[in-house]
Amino acid sequence: MTFPPIVLIHLIAGSIAIIAGFASLMVPRNSSQHKVAGNTFLLSILMLGITSVYVAYTRTIMLSLVNGVFICYLSSTSWMAIKRKAGSTGYFEKVALGTVIGVAIMLIKFGLQAAESDSGKLSGFGPQVFYFFATIAIIAAIADIRMLCLGGLKGKQRIIRHIWRMCFPMFMATAAFFLGQAKLFPEPLRRIELLAIPVALVILFSGYWLFRVKFTKFYQGLNLT
Repeated sequence: MTFPPIVLIHLIAGSIAIIAGFASLMVPRNSSQHKVAGNTFLLSILMLGITSVYVAYTRTIMLSLVNGVFICYLSSTSWMAIKRKAGSTGYFEKVALGTVIGVAIMLIKFGLQAAESDSGKLSGFGPQVFYFFATIAIIAAIADIRMLCLGGLKGKQRIIRHIWRMCFPMFMATAAFFLGQAKLFPEPLRRIELLAIPVALVILFSGYWLFRVKFTKFYQGLNLT
């Protein structure tokens, strides 16, 4: 099986992002391994998002087009949550808010188009899928507005923002690869109970770290300024 160069870059970036994402979830916090894995995940997931926009545009797959932008938004704001000084915001956060509002509007628009179409789908996706991602985008936008009104986040709220905005793109990439591209796997592995395992692991790891940060004093041991 051969792929156009941009699609090959897209697949490689997604594969690296998934591996680096799992590594960042499993290695100790504040370790050099976590930093390397996190930076690798950021760069590869951004490349995945950018190439997703291009590939989706050429193939008129509207969900993937908008979600490519959404992935870039989530991963970059996750990174900025740690890099930005506690209790501060800047121009980046305002641009990010405008971006995610645009993402939410487009997802709702395409969801309505899917619902009104004769087939009940748009580019192969039903309205429920568009509305699901639109809901996440709206939640992210509300969180951005709250953060801007507060003048920034401190303490565990920064870590929570970092974790969920890193884990959701990880979930999107893992689900798209293992469930959406099942044809790439050997025939014996094309079983939903097997391909769903990595996706379930992302959800479990995400829940574990969010719970640990939210309800324990774990975050106090992190070296954040």
